[in-house]
Amino acid sequence: MAFEVQAMDRSGIEQYQPPPKSELDKISGGSMLKVIDPEIDVSYWVVVQRRLKDPHWFQGGIDAGCIGAPTLRHGGTAMFHEDNVLYIFPAKVNPMFNKMWFRILSHLISMGAGVKALKRPSLH
Repeated sequence: MAFEVQAMDRSGIEQYQPPPKSELDKISGGSMLKVIDPEIDVSYWVVVQRRLKDPHWFQGGIDAGCIGAPTLRHGGTAMFHEDNVLYIFPAKVNPMFNKMWFRILSHLISMGAGVKALKRPSLH
């Protein structure tokens, strides 16, 4: 099933096929993903911080500029299911992203940024 979503910058409609299960199993900290927020039909770039207790769920920082490099200030934290993943960027972010000092500083600078649990998209 293909997904049609509004680009995060509202520049137009994008279409995606969900990634295969074999690719979803490879997602880990530092993976860059495009995920869908089905409540508002918008996609976000997210840098995965960790898998949650249920291995099909993730936590990540919303970061519009993550393709260039991880940023210290991000647009909030999202929790999402693998069904929300539209695209997996082939490379991970710089290993600096996983350094403790970077995560602490990013957390402090991003204080007040929202936290959102994305609903799973309807797959029918």
